[in-house]
Amino acid sequence: MDLIDTHVHLLHPEYFTYDWCAGLAGLEGKTHSLDAYRRAVANHPAGLRVEALLFMEADVPVDQQATEAELFGRLANRDRATPALVGVIAGARPELEGFAAQLAECNGLARVRGLRRVLHTQPDEVLASPLLAENLRRLPETGLTFDLCIRPRQLPLVAALVSVCPQTQFVLDHAGAPDVAGGDLAAWRTGITELAARPNVVCKFSGLGSLADPTQPLTPQVRPVFEHCLECFYPERMLWGSDWPVAADMSAWLQTTADLLGELRDHEQAAIASGNANRVYRLN
Repeated sequence: MDLIDTHVHLLHPEYFTYDWCAGLAGLEGKTHSLDAYRRAVANHPAGLRVEALLFMEADVPVDQQATEAELFGRLANRDRATPALVGVIAGARPELEGFAAQLAECNGLARVRGLRRVLHTQPDEVLASPLLAENLRRLPETGLTFDLCIRPRQLPLVAALVSVCPQTQFVLDHAGAPDVAGGDLAAWRTGITELAARPNVVCKFSGLGSLADPTQPLTPQVRPVFEHCLECFYPERMLWGSDWPVAADMSAWLQTTADLLGELRDHEQAAIASGNANRVYRLN
């Protein structure tokens, strides 16, 4: 099974500022390079390998976003190793006036396939803002997607947002960040069921390792989340990703991936592992 990792943060504190890493021992002030990622995925279960990856913006300050996207886009243009860096999801601020200019700049950069704004750190008023919706309705003409980084309590606001942007392709990061460790999934389940009724949303099965209890096996914790996402989005609207290095234990995540996807039919495995990523992010 060949995987496309749709969610990899490459961190270079020598170039960029990552305020969100403050106090995180494994991340603060530390470089996490493309070569380091390749080493992290080298130890994979038999029959599974990561063949390609997308760089996911790392929530840098707005004045560093274009430089970040340009740097990793240029790296993708010349990358020939395996897994290969094949695309960039750039940081943006669609809640601000002047977004049209930022969108034009991002759209002109090499290998940019989508945009993301970390919204779980923002007031709910941002998600409900008419300006945010207006700006996200600009994306279809560029072909760019929009990754949603939110918390379960925000799912109703997200459903309202995507409803008024019906032509925009949304990607729900980390399956909406459910309470994997605590197991309190009731409100999340309801929110996911409602959101999945909007055909312009796909669900990214990623980042759940960092939400789980590290003292317990990962696969049994993640299985209820995976099964509900599969029931709501079907294999045709699910993508795979890691969230490395935030979710640092790649061996465990790859084994969980092999466990859960391995139970599906071949064409369903292929869709989640790579086919949907190729289609949604226009990688072919």
